[in-house]
Amino acid sequence: MDSSRPSPPHGRLHAFARQHPISVFLGLVLPLAYLLMSLPIMAQHGVIPGRDLPGMIGLDLEEAASLLLILVLFPAALVATSLEGGRPAVRVLFRRLFRWRVGPVWWWVAAAILPVTTVAFAVVLGDSAQIPGPGVLAHEMLAIVVALLLVNIWEEGAWAGFLQTHLEGRHRFLTASALTAIPFAAVHLPLRFINGETTPSGLVAAFVVLVLFSILIRTMLAMMLRGSGNSVLLVAVMHTSFNRSNNTDGLASDILQGGNRQSASLLATLVVIALLAALTRRELSRGSRAELDGTDDTTTNHRLLTAR
Repeated sequence: MDSSRPSPPHGRLHAFARQHPISVFLGLVLPLAYLLMSLPIMAQHGVIPGRDLPGMIGLDLEEAASLLLILVLFPAALVATSLEGGRPAVRVLFRRLFRWRVGPVWWWVAAAILPVTTVAFAVVLGDSAQIPGPGVLAHEMLAIVVALLLVNIWEEGAWAGFLQTHLEGRHRFLTASALTAIPFAAVHLPLRFINGETTPSGLVAAFVVLVLFSILIRTMLAMMLRGSGNSVLLVAVMHTSFNRSNNTDGLASDILQGGNRQSASLLATLVVIALLAALTRRELSRGSRAELDGTDDTTTNHRLLTAR
């Protein structure tokens, strides 16, 4: 065999992906995300038609733009995973994506702790709370299920299942979370443009705020990833729970009367981060990440099937 024969292009691509999987992922996500996000931005400013199309299916332009991101995020993670590790790596990613056999305490933390603490803090700060009617609750439950299944599980397959996990293999936990927060904020920055922030200085300020806020969110979700034993599903549940606690059309907004919801949501996030740090304090080391990755080819271990 002639060892001097050049490697085929696909061989070189696989070799590059094995050495630089994060570069492959970001090289796909960032340009494609901005390309897709330019469509709703141009529609909003009348450059192309379609500004009213999202409203026909009950979405606003920002929500439609967020959905477009999903067309980039998880496919990019899937391509990078496949190039790096082939079918075995893809199977591991999907097992993490749908890992549901986790202790009930972790399910409660992922699904309920943020809305409960947000409402509690808002009441302490002076808001009043009321139980929504059956119709409102049914609409909210539908919105939660749709957001989880169509958006957040695939989004977290990219951010938590791929990027955060890879960065944790190279950096300390908090560093990996902060590094994940930067592209996470970057792909969400065009949403600020859609919401009316068009000046360069305003966009720079918005990006700085987004990065700082994203560091908190990515740290919280990364702790959930560790505590749940690489369950991207539970990370997605917590992401959905956070959005429905923080957004103006979410569950907390349906319950609360007053102007303290966003301040309460921030306080709740900080408290939950502190709680998760206490629960996962033994599992945030790089050694624990290696241990999790090493056991991911086997069935979920017994520790994950019992409550803490």
